[in-house]
Amino acid sequence: MSTHLFRRFVTIFRVLLPFFLAWLVSFLPLGSRAARQARAARRLREALEQLGIVFIKVGQVVGVRTDTLPPPYAAELARLQDAVRPVPIHLVKPFLEREYGRVLSELFERFDPEPLATASIGQVHRAQWRGREIVVKFLKPDTLQLLETDFELIRRMAGALRRVSGTPIWEDILTVVGRFEAGFREEADFAAERRHAIRLREILAPFPDVVVPETIDELCTPRVLALEFVDGCRIADVEAVRRIVRQPRRLLDRLVHMYAYMILCEGYYHADPHPGNFLVLPDGRLALLDFGMVQTLRAETRQALADLVRAALRGRTDEVVEGFYRLGLVSPDTPRDQARAAIAEIGQINVLQSNTKNRIAAVGEAVERSRVRFLLPEDLAYAFRLIQMLEGVASYYQPGWNVIADGGAGIQAALEDLVSGVASRRAEKRPAGASAQAPGRSVVNGARLRPAESPVRRLFQSVQAWLSPVAERLDSVATPEAGPAESGPGSLPVSNGTAAHAPRSA
Repeated sequence: MSTHLFRRFVTIFRVLLPFFLAWLVSFLPLGSRAARQARAARRLREALEQLGIVFIKVGQVVGVRTDTLPPPYAAELARLQDAVRPVPIHLVKPFLEREYGRVLSELFERFDPEPLATASIGQVHRAQWRGREIVVKFLKPDTLQLLETDFELIRRMAGALRRVSGTPIWEDILTVVGRFEAGFREEADFAAERRHAIRLREILAPFPDVVVPETIDELCTPRVLALEFVDGCRIADVEAVRRIVRQPRRLLDRLVHMYAYMILCEGYYHADPHPGNFLVLPDGRLALLDFGMVQTLRAETRQALADLVRAALRGRTDEVVEGFYRLGLVSPDTPRDQARAAIAEIGQINVLQSNTKNRIAAVGEAVERSRVRFLLPEDLAYAFRLIQMLEGVASYYQPGWNVIADGGAGIQAALEDLVSGVASRRAEKRPAGASAQAPGRSVVNGARLRPAESPVRRLFQSVQAWLSPVAERLDSVATPEAGPAESGPGSLPVSNGTAAHAPRSA
């Protein structure tokens, strides 16, 4: 191990040691257990903040699952969305002036010295340019060097544990680490993020209740991204959202429909549905933010996913099992009967167990008992992580909410879009001034479609459920580390760690 890697390893150990000690003490019968647990949670949050990008992102991803974390940990990790030290304006100005080759006061009518939001990778300032309210995001110094060091450490540790334990999970972790590292490097390329924003704006144009901010191309560089300012409240601000949206369930349906459409119909999707990446606007529309983390799926993978989901919704168990093999979710040498029994048991657990934390534990035990080797193909790693994060967002409004069981209407709507191509024509056919149909509730011949009530439709939950313990372990080791969530309450940085476009006060 090189000197700089060893120094970083020592730093990580030293910074995390107070948390480990506090965590051990929390199990001792001394004083208030709640107070000891709160102290350990605070130490964990402080350690993650100090260690930077990769570790903050781990905390952000884990912290999203408020329905599975002890309350003290959920509360402390939630603070990672807003607690990142900003780069001071006296360093911001010369950086941007070098990028633009002009003095900021000549370029902008106003440039706010206080950041709108801050993340580990980037920082966002609000400004006025040619009479327009915009946000300017830039890449923080030394970001790439720190990412490279931490990912190298993760690879080495995972490789050592793979050799020692011989457990297949470490192969999956190494695969995901490579995928996430590549994604993170792309996130640090703001030119790529600009392209993603433009493409997603085009893809989601048929959704009148979804807003993707427009890029200000004249002000964009490989290290700076300028976008129109979007004013709204974060989706995690439940009280504020409920004052705008009377039925939050429709908001969740809209999220599912939008993501299912991107994945199944376009094969090009926003891959970081972090709570800080969604704003609810005063008129009830949903704004999508931060486009550094975008993934693609091959046409054959999209078709296989669509077939599997359709089979699950229709209760066709054998086709669901076949879909697992077709997608590479089950080791090909596993006997069909054995895989079918395992998937059926997991589906039954999901039917009977509504508590998310208990369901995850029960599914993990069932997977171990089955001895079926479930796999996580590289091209689906982000898609399944996405399921976890969407469920985390939904848990703010409905603990235990499940993408398939509770978001079936949105998925079914996307499947209909795939078959009929109506999404590309929806905006054209809607009469001027007509209100948008409630997202996630497709209408055919005047009847609202609802997901079939067959218990087998929950079988596809097994994808999410058995992956929950795996995905959580992968996230805790190899999630793309977008830095700390932004410090601006109105919007957070997600993928590339650059804040979204929300006001400081939501």
